[in-house]
Amino acid sequence: MIIALFGFILLFITVLQAFMPKFLKPTEAFGVYVPEGHTKDSVVVKHKSNYTRFVLTFGIILFFGYLLWGMTQNPSEEMLVLVSVIVQFITLFVSISYYFMMHVRVKKLKETQGWLDGKSEVRVVDVKFQEKLKLIPRVIFIIPMIVTVGLIIYTFMKYDQMPEMIPTHWGPTGEADAFSEKTYFSVIALPLILLVMQVMFLLMSEGMKFSGARINPVNKKTSLAQQLAFRRYTSLLALFITIGITLLLGYFHLQTIHPEISSALVMWFLPLAFLILIFIVIGIYAIKVGQSGSKLKVEGDSPTVENKIAIDEDRYWKGGLFYMNKNDPSIMVEKRFGVGWTLNFAHPISWIVLLVPLILIFGISLLL
Repeated sequence: MIIALFGFILLFITVLQAFMPKFLKPTEAFGVYVPEGHTKDSVVVKHKSNYTRFVLTFGIILFFGYLLWGMTQNPSEEMLVLVSVIVQFITLFVSISYYFMMHVRVKKLKETQGWLDGKSEVRVVDVKFQEKLKLIPRVIFIIPMIVTVGLIIYTFMKYDQMPEMIPTHWGPTGEADAFSEKTYFSVIALPLILLVMQVMFLLMSEGMKFSGARINPVNKKTSLAQQLAFRRYTSLLALFITIGITLLLGYFHLQTIHPEISSALVMWFLPLAFLILIFIVIGIYAIKVGQSGSKLKVEGDSPTVENKIAIDEDRYWKGGLFYMNKNDPSIMVEKRFGVGWTLNFAHPISWIVLLVPLILIFGISLLL
């Protein structure tokens, strides 16, 4: 079952990475802005196809090699988990390396062919954009937090009845394989980590309200509608993951208070079901929504034929992956390669948003 689980993860990563260019806006290729009129350039289309073909072929070969090794060598559980993680990192490393190769090629092609020559760069601003946004209300995200706080209070009420050793880690089979001595801190460590994660997803949803909209001046009405829908779907996804994590970690914690509800089978099945469900939802999100809502069918307008293009922000995207623009007040920005959001690393608050949750989670785990 461990082989099946990690094999599924490996296959999902491979397919998602391979077809990533299909999920992005036509005006972006490997982290490079592609003006209207060049989105169907034969060389750009070829680069996208080559990327998909290479990453998919490499991933499939690695996938079957991993399955063959796991089923014929009969490795120990520890070795199987270690190799599984290494194989996944290899897949990501190879796909990212090939991405950078394509990024350099497209960027060079853009410069040599003068895609921006004779074009007027225009920034379209909708002053009522925030008013039009229909994200999940903040209070909905706060409800799981209230549940977690209630779980912490309940834990203190049951402190004397809890075992002297508190499980802090569960192996692939669902059995606890690491424990900490019972203290007032160790008994609430898991809910505290859960609370940090819930705050992170709330901040992600709220951050979209203050992120500038990249509206295409060639097709303003369509672009605006897709932007609004994209942010709403992203907010829904954040809420879905928040609820899922709350239910999963909430059960993990409750079974330390009430061992009678614990079951190795349930402890093994729940994370597996949660993982598969999350992957399925993310896959649907990528295919149906796409980056910036580019896959959403909305009632829009016909593209104009004027020599106007969006502002070329390539200089702010390092490698097409890391956005650094100190003049942009946005903390969160839409990714150029990948579906979702990234941070404006030139904004000081971005580092706080990134590092504080990681430090808190790491610190809580270290103190156990």
